[in-house]
Amino acid sequence: MQFNVINVFGLTYVVGALVEDDFPGGMYINAEKPTRSIRYTPYQNEKLIIISGDHHKTGQGESTDKHYQNLQTYAENTFKVKEFVYRWSAQDYSTLDKVPFIGYLTDSNRNILVATGFRKWGMTHSHVAALLFRDLILDKENPYETLYVPSRFVTDPSVKRVIQTNVDVAKHLVKGKLKKPTKKVDDLKNEEGAIVQVDGKRCGAYKDKNGKLFLVDSTCTHMGCEVKWNSGEKTWDCPCHGSRFAINGDVVEGPAERPLKQVQEGDL
Repeated sequence: MQFNVINVFGLTYVVGALVEDDFPGGMYINAEKPTRSIRYTPYQNEKLIIISGDHHKTGQGESTDKHYQNLQTYAENTFKVKEFVYRWSAQDYSTLDKVPFIGYLTDSNRNILVATGFRKWGMTHSHVAALLFRDLILDKENPYETLYVPSRFVTDPSVKRVIQTNVDVAKHLVKGKLKKPTKKVDDLKNEEGAIVQVDGKRCGAYKDKNGKLFLVDSTCTHMGCEVKWNSGEKTWDCPCHGSRFAINGDVVEGPAERPLKQVQEGDL
């Protein structure tokens, strides 16, 4: 039985800071909540401290800027921060039983190997994947092959999680269609985005720093859910399956393959 299902675990946030402290090296993760992990990378003859944490499902939750603020506050409470140099977010993927898929994509196809669903533990499982791939290619026995095989089927919790995931998707699909925009294009400030109503139609609108307006169809091209504005990344994010789009509608991250349609006010 084939049961390859991946959930979008959601967006995780990262800030990179230069600090006055002498960072000892290594990688650290706390035991408390909210979870924070700390590591460093060389940067212009200094150590750039990388702090990650905070997560939520893509297209859901509070203002994304708030998550960056949380990490910056943590950094300032932990180190003597000189400057925040970078910030970014990334999507983490998880399988329904939270164990990564590593192995042949399907039972019948021995030409494609897949490694995914690392659920934030990519630096660990990438090594596991490399060793397992090596043994599979060389037709050597590996004790972890059945544990990670992508074609596995676990009745519980997989079935329950499939139902929960589909209910969540359906909820956001319906909610997005029924919720009426409260803003108009004229309400937007520069560098602000929102779902607006233009000539009776829902659109995603963004004004850049010079006041240039970008209008896109707010319906995700993957499965038809309504996208939501991500203020921290300046992207349009789908709450159903995690697709992300740039301000001009271009695909930033799948599963969507087609861009959001660009809209001109005169076309409506």
